Amino acid sequence: MGHSYSRTIGLVLLCLLGASPWGFTQQTSTAASESQEQQKRRQLMKSRGPDGSMTVLPVILAGRPYDRVSELVGVLLEQKGLRNIEIGPIPCTPPAGVALDKLAEAVTEFVKKNPVATEYALYGEYNGSPQTGLVELRAVVVDKTGGVVWMDRQGEQDEAMMRVQQKEPMTFSVLLVERLSPALGLNEETAKAAKPGKMARLMEERSGLPPESERAALTQRQKELRETRRTITLTVFPAQIGDTTNLATSTLLAKMITDAGLCKAVPAKQSMVLKVPRDPNEMKMLWGLAGAFREKCKKNPIGSDYVLFADYAFNPERWEQGFVHFVVCDRNGEWVIVDLQNSHQPEYQTIKPTSIEGCSKLIVKRLEGYLKLSIADDLRETIRTSGIGDAVSRFNVLRAKSDEYSLSEQEMNSLGYEYLQAKRFKEAIEIFKLNVVAFPESFNAYDSLGEACATAGEKDLAIKNYEKSLQLNPNSQSGIDALKKLKAQ
Repeated sequence: MGHSYSRTIGLVLLCLLGASPWGFTQQTSTAASESQEQQKRRQLMKSRGPDGSMTVLPVILAGRPYDRVSELVGVLLEQKGLRNIEIGPIPCTPPAGVALDKLAEAVTEFVKKNPVATEYALYGEYNGSPQTGLVELRAVVVDKTGGVVWMDRQGEQDEAMMRVQQKEPMTFSVLLVERLSPALGLNEETAKAAKPGKMARLMEERSGLPPESERAALTQRQKELRETRRTITLTVFPAQIGDTTNLATSTLLAKMITDAGLCKAVPAKQSMVLKVPRDPNEMKMLWGLAGAFREKCKKNPIGSDYVLFADYAFNPERWEQGFVHFVVCDRNGEWVIVDLQNSHQPEYQTIKPTSIEGCSKLIVKRLEGYLKLSIADDLRETIRTSGIGDAVSRFNVLRAKSDEYSLSEQEMNSLGYEYLQAKRFKEAIEIFKLNVVAFPESFNAYDSLGEACATAGEKDLAIKNYEKSLQLNPNSQSGIDALKKLKAQ
């Protein structure tokens, strides 16, 4: 499943709502229930496509308006290709529990009393509670005169809703946009042509990201760390958990890093607590941590080649509720690594940390990716200079050098999509095949191989791999849709 827009913005998007207490199919509203006027309005909206304009009203989450969720919906629409998006400042608050048609009437009256500057306005409502989780999604689109254009409801018994695994604001927003996109004339082609716009810039502002020049310097510093890792010493501070530090974590994590052969790691002789505001935007919280740690390192040099500070949050009962943030600075106090992991990241999903040990294991896994050479990067260069045949042979050699090279499913998947998007089907298919060999239990690896085969016209092989993907994850909507389309051909 390779849909890239902006790597940084994508991560900000995942972190926008932070650690949530809440525990996709494309479809429009039923045409049979629409009046002729509504059908005409909907066709007009669809004809506008990416050039249409829409105001996203504050999303109502469990009875309360949340502008951050509206911004999330705005980013997703922009990623689908819609270019002109505004975030409405005033919430529409219809009576709770009214029928969908009455809800549409309430949105109509709201827009008439509170005119929008765009052609259309979107009202979204996510119903539920922290105890039950989110259980219902309702949405209405009206034009700037208040005329109803589109409306939709998804409840627990609806097929699309049943495929949503983690029912939280993030996944509900994805579901909303996926269901609305066809009515807006948005599709895979408009998504591929999408460029970062106002919503992307808003997300960067929300994230607390430092200037691009500061972030760009990390790449060279990480290269230097990787090249010297066998001769340097990394001092590990006790991890911060909430507003306190756990002294045992520095000894545990330092031993795990050293035992993994990444570098020589030693526990710090002292601990520190960094005052980092707990923000709903997890990315902002990460960079707040990074800024506080850098300031400490500059004011109080530790004398070590590198220093590491980590921030853990975990729930022993539910691995999805937590995060692992860590920062590495050099002896001058400059950032080298600033890393965020939560339940939306693949390696977090693999380790499922529910304890100090699990969080520390995740840091070791992440450090491995920074401190070892990347097999995916090596294969890219080999393909450039010698071709895909030599790359396949080299893959097996590099896998055996696990002390020097790191193999990442995510990096291999991205590499495969580089070639797929360049229409170099042979290279893409071979890379995805290698990923399947390396990660045979990954439904996504088979899904990507299936997509590459389908794009290359190898229908039977595509069906075989999509079927394997769905054996591993029956709830993969992309796999279900792709397989159905292939078999119908």
